Amino acid sequence: MNNIPINVTVRHLDEPASKFQPVIQSEIGKLETHFSNVTDFSVVVEGISKIANGVELKRKVEITASVKGNALAATAEEENFGKALDVAISKIRVQLSKHHEKASEHKSVPTAEVVK
Repeated sequence: MNNIPINVTVRHLDEPASKFQPVIQSEIGKLETHFSNVTDFSVVVEGISKIANGVELKRKVEITASVKGNALAATAEEENFGKALDVAISKIRVQLSKHHEKASEHKSVPTAEVVK
């Protein structure tokens, strides 16, 4: 593992950040192995009270990944922390994949083609 710094912030909840830290470390750790160009992650776990489609949403998870000059962000609001984290992780994975793809495509263009 690359040991990328992960900053966890908890808002509007009685639980401390240390309660969520092991689960977040585990899930983000899976991303670290595939996307080594990430410099740090920031995760905000927030308690919300909102009803959407008849379901009360109680947790919001926002993940921000800093990647060489860019910040990619994904947010999910779900009825519990586990679902919200899973959705946010899948969203940030897609963004990291697209960013990685664009960066590798840009680097793979031969200089002779760029000059034309």
